[in-house]
Amino acid sequence: VTLSLACASVFAADGTITINGVVTDETCTLTGTGPGASGSKNLILTLDTVPKSTFTAANKVAAKKSFSLELKNAGGTAGCDAATNKALKGLYLSAIAAADLDTTDKTLLVNKAPGASTVNPAFIQVLTDTDTTVDLAAPWGTQAKSAVTGVAADGTGIATMTYKAQYATKSGTVDAQNVSAVVNY
Repeated sequence: VTLSLACASVFAADGTITINGVVTDETCTLTGTGPGASGSKNLILTLDTVPKSTFTAANKVAAKKSFSLELKNAGGTAGCDAATNKALKGLYLSAIAAADLDTTDKTLLVNKAPGASTVNPAFIQVLTDTDTTVDLAAPWGTQAKSAVTGVAADGTGIATMTYKAQYATKSGTVDAQNVSAVVNY
């Protein structure tokens, strides 16, 4: 008993530790900007119309269009909070389901528009800001990503990532058709 009383004095309070933090109700929203891109959270990009005669060779692409994705505050009026901006390492893009990707080339999104040709299909490809095709089945650490721009060292600003989309063919022959594909981010 005497030894336990002696040890109790060793655990006496010598000071305090104060822990502070902030919980915010602000959420960030990805907004599409640029020619043909619109929407907030669920974005829509419209590629230019091209004739089927554009596709004259295997692996031909056409109508590349750039669009920017901006991370904005809940009101859509300014950049997201500085901590989120500084932590942002890019977007991970993926197909909704495995069937939405070509069976052999995971950079090609299958056309899901009503009446899409399965004999001579048109595909959609997504590219980074440096024109690298995005493998939509690749894991986060290896998938090509566009650079995050627009953020100052202190985290202020509007985090912006520029991507591109284009039509693509594997065979060089494409039937006339509407084209539609969806990518998760």
